[in-house]
Amino acid sequence: MNSHTIRTACIAFGIIASCVIWLPDLYDKFLIARFVAVAAGLAILFLFALIGKKRWRIPDTPVFYIYLLFTLFCGCSILWATNTAEAIFAFSTQLLTPLIIIVFFSLLSTNRHVTQNALWVSAAIIFAVYLFFAVIQLFHVESFSFEQLYRVSGINGHKNLLAAMLFVLSAFLLTAFSIFESKLLKGLSVFMFAVAIIVIILLKSRAVLLGLIVAGICFGIMLLLRVCYCKKQTAALRIDYVESSICEERSNPYKSALRRAQGPQLILSIILVYAFLTVGLRWFADRSVPHTSEKSEIEHNMLSTSSLAERCLLWDKTYHIADKHPLTGCGLGNWQIHFPDAGLEGLYRSDVWNVNFTKPHNEYLGVLSETGYLGLLLYIIFLVSMTVGVFFALCKTQNRKDFLFGAIILSLFVGGCVNALFDFPNSRIEHVVWMGILMANLLHITRQDQQKALGKGWNVVFLSVALMLLAVGGFRLKGDRNTFRMQQALKANEWKAVERYGHQALSVFYTIDPVGLPVQWYLGKAEKQMGNPLAINSFQKAYHFAPYCKENLNDLGLAEYYTAHDLEKAEFCLKEAIRISPNYLYPYLNLAYIYLRENEPQKAKVVADGIYFDEHKREVMKADAIFFEPFNAEAARQKIDADYEATRMLYMAIFEKMKK
Repeated sequence: MNSHTIRTACIAFGIIASCVIWLPDLYDKFLIARFVAVAAGLAILFLFALIGKKRWRIPDTPVFYIYLLFTLFCGCSILWATNTAEAIFAFSTQLLTPLIIIVFFSLLSTNRHVTQNALWVSAAIIFAVYLFFAVIQLFHVESFSFEQLYRVSGINGHKNLLAAMLFVLSAFLLTAFSIFESKLLKGLSVFMFAVAIIVIILLKSRAVLLGLIVAGICFGIMLLLRVCYCKKQTAALRIDYVESSICEERSNPYKSALRRAQGPQLILSIILVYAFLTVGLRWFADRSVPHTSEKSEIEHNMLSTSSLAERCLLWDKTYHIADKHPLTGCGLGNWQIHFPDAGLEGLYRSDVWNVNFTKPHNEYLGVLSETGYLGLLLYIIFLVSMTVGVFFALCKTQNRKDFLFGAIILSLFVGGCVNALFDFPNSRIEHVVWMGILMANLLHITRQDQQKALGKGWNVVFLSVALMLLAVGGFRLKGDRNTFRMQQALKANEWKAVERYGHQALSVFYTIDPVGLPVQWYLGKAEKQMGNPLAINSFQKAYHFAPYCKENLNDLGLAEYYTAHDLEKAEFCLKEAIRISPNYLYPYLNLAYIYLRENEPQKAKVVADGIYFDEHKREVMKADAIFFEPFNAEAARQKIDADYEATRMLYMAIFEKMKK
């Protein structure tokens, strides 16, 4: 097998394995499976490189070193993260990007043409697979409402992530115009791009559409500047325009002006982007969220998934995390742990329907909250420096095809960055893989003449890192699979099985489930149901892993009172749960009954008066059940009726107690 075939096979294996594989019996059927696949692919690749004594190449540029510094800073956040397991996994995911950049930068440097061809073929195959499943699901939706469209996810787990991947892959396919001569391949690329746009529009993924529009504008601006540059250079040198060699490299005042402008433009761009994310977006979020606690807001369902108001609330509350941890952040992967501390009031789905958010729907605010203002600064310096550097490099590119390829890739990258303002695509492994490939291409465009060959010993380092990632992925896979089984047992009220699978899921790398609930909380519930007095220990451990989990705070408060007989701690836990989620019913009920047991009906009445659960709210929630519980709406309605009846019974108990 020749070197070209080996490179093509490695690229196809790594990308297809990372994007297509999924495993059954997992809570999240795609995330961990693809992480393990990519880690395994990298381990195999580095093993062959070690055997073949291959030397990898990296871009010898400050931009790349800044990204490595940012990655190292993310890793250091493990030391102060509240939940170490989530920080380790998030850092493991973060490590994939520099490894992918190194691999593909080396392949591009060795043989750019073969590598670009292989990437196009891989993108076409994966695009066809994604589109096949998406179209099948689209034919099964009853309408194009948001509720029905969330059933269309292809094999990506979510419709917005599907749309983001279709955008990345379809736009990448347009590079056929710069790397192929065949009109058939070019026509096929245009056809697939058009189909992807139609599907994205049907999915109503507005963040992706905005990214697509910005990418188109960016591409148009670069084309326009290219034309202006060519005309000015032609006029300055008094030469004829020759299509086979556009704007040959010669000294002229226009090119010198470009070089002089690059530094100030870079600094200004970094300042503007950083100011927008730290000041401008905060101002916008603060003025876009409702600042009244009127009950009609909940009844009106104004904060649905189709509204920007929900995202603005998430952003506004994310800034509160940054305020508490300004320098270093709360730790990588720990946004979901600290987010409830800002309070869930106003977030209809989370406060009323117990939907747990795991990401802030803005990648940059996720970086800000988890790594602080310093981490965000490093990240913005890297992104802006690379974008500006590629932009100016393309302005001076001699070859028309090289310019076209670079302009498409840069526009795609900028569009992806805009999409990340409203979503969290970089949290999915397939998107991490392709963004790493895009970064490798961009760094190769600007720094193909500035490379550094690493020593052969680095193969041992890279192989060790890949094996470490594989080990982390194995533990997460085991935890995710047992969590899935635990959830099945929970639905069947099989508490022994819940306890067994919970213990099997726990490890130093896995302490909370994919929606942010501590595994120890499940164990505590099972132990409590089986009459085990040690349930309080499980709730206390769960509090250590997730101190702002309202469900655990409620159960811990009960355990502190009835098991440890500590009224003060019970009050703290239950009041904390009420503070975090004012529309979470159970801590109100439990605290009120504790006060009744303590013969303090006045305190119980004060707690009960804080409950908002009247007849009108009950009907609104029952109407919403079909959206929030589409597969078991009737059970959700029965639970709502039971909660309403429990509220009514509490008032009756308080009334009877006060009469005595």
